[in-house]
Amino acid sequence: MADSTQSSSTTVHGQPARRAILTDKAPPPLPFYSQAIVCMGMVYCSGSIGMSPVTKVMVEGGVGDRTAQAIKNLSAVLEEAGSSLRNVVKVNVFLSDMTNFAAMNRVYESFFDDPKPCRTCVAVKELPMKTDVEIECVAHL
Repeated sequence: MADSTQSSSTTVHGQPARRAILTDKAPPPLPFYSQAIVCMGMVYCSGSIGMSPVTKVMVEGGVGDRTAQAIKNLSAVLEEAGSSLRNVVKVNVFLSDMTNFAAMNRVYESFFDDPKPCRTCVAVKELPMKTDVEIECVAHL
C-alpha cells in the first residue's frame, strides 16, 4: 500500500474536508491534479486511461483492453481510498469515437454488479495520450 494521502488543513465535523489519494497501483497523476479526493464520505476519482501503472505506457490491443485497464486503475485508487468498485454510484465515460461504444460496454459491464452505477458516455474530439477511452467515477466509502 502506497498510502501517500494528503489532507487539507480545514475540517468539517472534526474530519479533514478533503483528503487526496495517491497509490502506485495506478498511473501517477500529473502535478496539477490528484488521483482522487475523499470528501464527506465520497470518493471523486479523476479520469483514468488504459495505462499500465508498471510500464507507464498504454496497454496494447483495442478499446476493450484499455477500458479494462482504466477500470482496474480506478479500482486501485478506490481501494487506496477505502472504497471499491461495488460502491461506485456515478461513472463518466469519454470515447474518442462512438463506434467504440459496444466494445467498451462489453468490457465495462463485467466490472460492475447490479444495480449498475449511473453513467454518462460521450464522444470527445481527443483524449490524453491519443487514447480512445477515459473513465472517471464517484463512489461512497
